[in-house]
Amino acid sequence: MDKQNHSDIAAFPELFDGLEQFIEEQASGLKRTSAILAISAMGGGMLIFYALSKIA
Repeated sequence: MDKQNHSDIAAFPELFDGLEQFIEEQASGLKRTSAILAISAMGGGMLIFYALSKIA
């Protein structure tokens, strides 16, 4: 089996032209999803806390 060399990427630069933009778009989507999830979890936790405080 042939060993792959680090210069293999340099042989086909056109395959990696949009890679940085793709990674940035994916990271921004992940940040947005994380923020929405955190806000939802905080709201849900506050609602549960309020409901449990009314029962006790």
